[in-house]
Amino acid sequence: MNIKTPMPILFSKEDINSRFKDEYQYRNWIYSRLKRGQIRKIRNNLYALVDISTGHIYANKFQIASKVTSTSFVSYHSAFEYYGLANQVFCDCSVGTVSKFREFIFDDTEFSCIFFSDTFDVVNKQMEKVKVTSLEKTVIDCIDNINLGGGIDEILNILSFIHYLNEDKLIAALRHYDKIILYQKTGYMLEHFNERLKLPDEFFEFCKSKLTNQVKYFLNEEYSNCAYNKKWQLIAPVNLLSRIYEGL
Repeated sequence: MNIKTPMPILFSKEDINSRFKDEYQYRNWIYSRLKRGQIRKIRNNLYALVDISTGHIYANKFQIASKVTSTSFVSYHSAFEYYGLANQVFCDCSVGTVSKFREFIFDDTEFSCIFFSDTFDVVNKQMEKVKVTSLEKTVIDCIDNINLGGGIDEILNILSFIHYLNEDKLIAALRHYDKIILYQKTGYMLEHFNERLKLPDEFFEFCKSKLTNQVKYFLNEEYSNCAYNKKWQLIAPVNLLSRIYEGL
């Protein structure tokens, strides 16, 4: 084996193939390291280095998610976990990807395949070996799909922790999806937290400019008291924040 650089903590055959003179040497090395417990197989063609002192792999679930496919990245609620904003830690990891994969479980964590048409606003944290949606895109994604965001209570709690969101990035994400209901939901939800976020009036005017005369429904089944919100043309909770701190 030709050792030129330290072994990566996560690797596929393609990552280390140049270290071996042939396929036979590569397979022997994999087999012997697996047998000694020096590496672990995560899934087909993805292995992790083991810290012999602890018996655990060096990589975390965010690094694994970023390595599942060539286009994979951490998304939805898992991205909030990565940013340290999640109120709850789930036993799964939402893996966004352009190229689909078969979902798998490793170390009691289920890695779920979430298909995206592209890698728009995915940030490559090279030092941490993590690819993750930007905070702004994560917010828009989770407003768009509240279930994948962990549910309405979780998203509201997370939004209450965020101090800053970049207006331009929010608008870029909204334009990327260009869905009327998403403009409505985003304006309606973020307005409740704008004392902290301090988004300019122009952001909410932008969201309102995309509305039509269509009235949409926003989570009626989650709240007992809903009414027509004229500003956002939504049948929505009268007191959205009652779920997290009784609206106070």
